[in-house]
Amino acid sequence: MGSNYAKTKESQRKQTRFAVSDDCRIRASIRIRSSDEATAARDWPGMLVDMSAGGAHIQISLGAIAYTGDSCVLKLAHGGLKVELGGVLAHYVCSARHSVCGVRFNSAFTGGPDKAYEMFFKAIVASAALKGGSAGSDAPGRYREEYSGPDHAKLVVWVDDKPERAVVGFDYTMARHAAVLETAGADMFKNKQQVVFRSAPTASGAPGALLSKAHEAEARWEFSLAASNLPKAIPADIRSFLRLVS
Repeated sequence: MGSNYAKTKESQRKQTRFAVSDDCRIRASIRIRSSDEATAARDWPGMLVDMSAGGAHIQISLGAIAYTGDSCVLKLAHGGLKVELGGVLAHYVCSARHSVCGVRFNSAFTGGPDKAYEMFFKAIVASAALKGGSAGSDAPGRYREEYSGPDHAKLVVWVDDKPERAVVGFDYTMARHAAVLETAGADMFKNKQQVVFRSAPTASGAPGALLSKAHEAEARWEFSLAASNLPKAIPADIRSFLRLVS
């Protein structure tokens, strides 16, 4: 995990939280070692609210009985990759419809980031933090829209100049990889097949190299996750298109 996100123990509470979309493909659950036997005997499925380098918030059923300070295990899964993170409930808040668990990961984890969690976290950062930038026509018949995030994260989308403003291509640089579709058509299945992956830009800013088939699966995993977590600042039709081809 980059130094921009890793914090000292004293500043864990000030770590930047990155929102997790309602449409995000991460499957999450939590096992709480509560004094209530029924609660402690099961995994509680839920929806991630946000993630940071040292913790996360997950929304679960009101049926769970828990208390601040209870130990817990947060479980995340996506596309065959699973991670279990031990921690404690930093807070536990109930509303009329659900409960929200604030999980602080164990110091053993925050002192040495788990590689699997890092992959989840970096994909969320490279999507949730995107903000609108420059826009305008860069070629006859199409417009270019740019959204930038931390480090080298950037999404560039090209749309046509018709009222529907259909997506005609994109270049999405995430944390570790980039996904590119030079020309999009009406066939979404074909669009998905034609997405090309490369490594992310180097530290010097040089373009990343094309990936071998062996490494393409990792890039597809990252794209599938990041494309499902795009912020609402990006138009809904663009979010929908990237989700369909990821």
